[in-house]
Amino acid sequence: MATRQRAEADGKPASTGNDLAVTWRGKRFTLPSPEKFPLEALEAEEEGKHLTALKLILGTAQYATWRGLAATAADAEDFSAVVMKELGRGNR
Repeated sequence: MATRQRAEADGKPASTGNDLAVTWRGKRFTLPSPEKFPLEALEAEEEGKHLTALKLILGTAQYATWRGLAATAADAEDFSAVVMKELGRGNR
């Protein structure tokens, strides 16, 4: 299903290319829209370097904030689920 169609079905507006904001454990994180993800992040993801990809997407300062809140693999999974839900790509 196309992103726009899924967004319409979910009642969420389709991405306009603007940055996304998610709140996790009381902190607000701003992420670029997927179209603006750095290519290095996509390459890291393809290589299975998920945390490296996240660091490149969040940027150094936000990653440090996130890392201060995340201590386990389950924390990383939880954050990922929050982001994917915001993107309209996660399981509900």
